[in-house]
Amino acid sequence: MRSFLLKNGTPICPWGSIKENTLYKGRIPDGYDLAVTPSPGYIIVDVDNKNGKNGSKNIPVELQKEFDETFSYPTKNGGFHYWFKYTGKETLPNTTSKLSIDLRVGPREGNAGGYVKWHPRHELDVRDYVDKMNPTSDKLNEWLENIFIYKS
Repeated sequence: MRSFLLKNGTPICPWGSIKENTLYKGRIPDGYDLAVTPSPGYIIVDVDNKNGKNGSKNIPVELQKEFDETFSYPTKNGGFHYWFKYTGKETLPNTTSKLSIDLRVGPREGNAGGYVKWHPRHELDVRDYVDKMNPTSDKLNEWLENIFIYKS
């Protein structure tokens, strides 16, 4: 995992060059937010709730329990960031979807990966929560791959 500061939603440093396990320490200055990018092998399912669209309505009922049981936190607009250890075989992209559900992946060769705002109610070190980030099931992998790779 890596963390860094955002000012007006924009990284204040070339975050793609930050080494793994480099985390911002200290108080977050006024006017800034803390951003976190997952480690390789981890993903964040970013479920939005804005502009009259609620991505949580697009999570299949049979997968909801899996979302409820992994590490997550609410976003400013009433959405959620769900963190998982991805167990599938496909290479998932860092991308958006038409379902108001986005995917943020860890860095890999030639790709800095994605990031999300770290919710302020949590401690600053995301590594304290890794043991609460559940592995994805085969059914969740299939759903993610259909949305973010095959885009039917």
